[in-house]
Amino acid sequence: MSDAPTDLRLLGLGLNECEIELNECCWPVVLNRPLYSRLFALGVYGDGVSGCGPFGALQFSDVLFRPAGRFELAREVGAVFGLVEAIIIPVYDEAGDIDDLAAWNVDTGALALWRGVALILGEEWINAPRIESQTLTVFADVGSWLRAGRRGVVVLDAERARWRLAGESLAVEDPAFGRRIRDALRLPEPKVFVASKAARRAA
Repeated sequence: MSDAPTDLRLLGLGLNECEIELNECCWPVVLNRPLYSRLFALGVYGDGVSGCGPFGALQFSDVLFRPAGRFELAREVGAVFGLVEAIIIPVYDEAGDIDDLAAWNVDTGALALWRGVALILGEEWINAPRIESQTLTVFADVGSWLRAGRRGVVVLDAERARWRLAGESLAVEDPAFGRRIRDALRLPEPKVFVASKAARRAA
């Protein structure tokens, strides 16, 4: 008999806001045969689908995409025009906790956040041990990231993520994307002013 502690979240206890939504209004994508088949045809399977942890698997739900990269779940808005079926991706923070949800439209590639707090998909990989390589892989899009089993990151908000990724050694699959992401993540240079003589005397 195993003495391993039971994750109380599997019993519906101690869930955070994102885990509650996943538990109540989203369904594992493996139950949607047509959608799962499309993902498989795109090369998304294994860890790309299952993720890690009790709420790590890809799920699906009808959603309403909103402006500014946000979305609402069907349960929140009811039966309104504009609902589309989307893959729901749990988004982890650096500590490995789910702190946001991402909705990905397989047809259009549209990606949006539920809470709008996430900077990066795969942020938990930044501090993870790197055995095979000391670099952190940055993917250009969600599909590529899922095909790689979510081993790496997708930058969602470069302006905020640049501070999180400062000093990291990044690897990319395409030179053109590498140049774009380098420029997007470049830290702003400090502004340096020469003080006037009056200001120096006052100091």
